[in-house]
Amino acid sequence: MSLKRLGAYAKAAHFGPTMLITTISFVLATRLWWEGPAYVIAFTVFLGQLIIGWSNDLYDFKDDLKHARGNKPLVAGAISIPQLRRATFILAPIAVLANLLGPLGLKGGAVYLLGVGCGIAYNFYFKFSPLSPLPYAIACAALPASIFYATDRTPPTWVLMAGSLLGVAFHFANVLKDLKADRESNIGGLPQRMGMAKSTALALVLVIAAALVFMNSPVRQDLSSIEFESSATFIAGGNRPVNVLLPADFLAQSPAPLLIDLHGYSGDSTSQSSFTFLQKTAYEQGFIYAAPNGLKDSQGNQFWNASAACCNFNANPVDDVAYIKSLIEEISERSSVDPKRIYLFGHSNGHFMTYKFACMYPQTVAAIAGLAGAMDTDPDSCSARSAVNILHIHGMADEVISYSGGNLFQNAYTSAVQSVQRWAQIDKCVMNPVNGKEFDLVTSIAGTESVASTYSCPGSSVELWSINGGAHNPELDENFASQILDWFLAHPKK
Repeated sequence: MSLKRLGAYAKAAHFGPTMLITTISFVLATRLWWEGPAYVIAFTVFLGQLIIGWSNDLYDFKDDLKHARGNKPLVAGAISIPQLRRATFILAPIAVLANLLGPLGLKGGAVYLLGVGCGIAYNFYFKFSPLSPLPYAIACAALPASIFYATDRTPPTWVLMAGSLLGVAFHFANVLKDLKADRESNIGGLPQRMGMAKSTALALVLVIAAALVFMNSPVRQDLSSIEFESSATFIAGGNRPVNVLLPADFLAQSPAPLLIDLHGYSGDSTSQSSFTFLQKTAYEQGFIYAAPNGLKDSQGNQFWNASAACCNFNANPVDDVAYIKSLIEEISERSSVDPKRIYLFGHSNGHFMTYKFACMYPQTVAAIAGLAGAMDTDPDSCSARSAVNILHIHGMADEVISYSGGNLFQNAYTSAVQSVQRWAQIDKCVMNPVNGKEFDLVTSIAGTESVASTYSCPGSSVELWSINGGAHNPELDENFASQILDWFLAHPKK
């Protein structure tokens, strides 16, 4: 395809607005995530904008011809209607799949495609209706919302409001140049009905309103990723890369604690960071933080090869213990890690993984903590012979990994009590734990719902925190994260 023909396709897509939307999506994705997925998100958004622009030029061809709009590629003959229609039909399913299967994910991709649908609906219906601003309001809120959803965050109300206001303002401003011609063609959108003066004034008012919403909102807090807010990050992990976040005010000459945060089955690093709030709290409390990703199984779910029970359902030979060990070693070589303060936290399958790592490399970690996990019932599955600080957290109403133990596909796992008793024996603890007072660990559950059972050990601590009414995926917050990190800092390697 010649450059001239390619340029005609770009122009038919309304290249200026298309690139503006694409750039906005890239900036938002960079602020909320990082450059890697931001480039892919920008590309998938670009594909959606092509569909909107091309469908608009196809539908408007007769009207453009009537008004001799020679700047339109179809009118100028730079491309033909069959060529543009063919390109649209080919690209449409690609754009849909790219947005749903790309970094936006199913939820984010669906929300963005809702915006694309609104753009197409405007071309074929709403431009003739007094409701013509509606698709612009929805589409321009859907774009930022999709990127928030992609990072497992709820889009703030002010973002949706500002997006909608700017979208409607753009709608009014965009049609002003064609207002007279549109009326001649019986295009009766709201701007055409209001006229030039009123439409211009309303567009200005909407821009001012959007600016006021923007200026009176927590922009820095909402449009930022703690993970990549600072330039103090690097990528480790070789062919399984993970972003390592250095803490605020990190000093190379002052060794910092390291936290490896492991997601559950079908989760990922982003969902884990959002779920536990450990990333943000670790950054603020001086931890080096990394949340690696497990490999995908045949169902497309990311997992850790942690135990017979959970969750390597395809018998993949991957050695995740070796991977995590090498990750710790690489991070320690490239930054100043305190070897006596290396910690692992995991949820569900990730919690199983922390136990397996501690069993194989007890000398490496000072402590492990986890929520809603367990160990295999076979005592020979754990070969640890030296002490590790253990914190097991479990909801007593967990419907997935039962507090009282159970089976996954006929592979048994220990109860919460059996898990900590196993380690109490390894750590040579007194086998009669002391129960403390109830405390508030999960704020979303009313009252003081948790109780700690602590074993007395000669050189370590083994604890079980039982959450009364706690489910497998309780709603956590910074209170939870702070208590976990405080416990870690109180339990270095001795």
